Amino acid sequence: MRITAERFIDCAWILDLRIISADSSLMDHRFINEASKLAKAKEIDVQYLDFSRYNSAEEALTSHDNADFRNAIEDGTKPRLLWFDNCDSLAPLSCALTYSLRSVLTTRLTNNVQSVFIAKKTSLNLMFNNHDAAFYQSNSPITEHQWL
Repeated sequence: MRITAERFIDCAWILDLRIISADSSLMDHRFINEASKLAKAKEIDVQYLDFSRYNSAEEALTSHDNADFRNAIEDGTKPRLLWFDNCDSLAPLSCALTYSLRSVLTTRLTNNVQSVFIAKKTSLNLMFNNHDAAFYQSNSPITEHQWL
């Protein structure tokens, strides 16, 4: 089943998806643009971070340029859509930042923040299908199944 940007924005908060994953080889960036536009029209704050522009996940999230993204991660008081694009650097089990993100993104009492992790299939498998991973089985895939 193919999900449209409209259906995604209409349902993500209702279904309480919170952590969404997408295989970068299957994700059309027009989907990101369209979903972002629809979210903004519904007064949902949208934040986008392309991790491929940085040497590490830590650098991406601590960069002064990404202060709004960092604040959006921590502030669950209003509806937000966070795009973690090309976030393969979060996949290694040694990435302590991933464990911190999981704590913040999955333990809120509200489901205001919906986070979309877009990475290569191998990275998604490591992040979400490895029983030692911080995000083990805590995702809802929106592209094809991401099993090994």
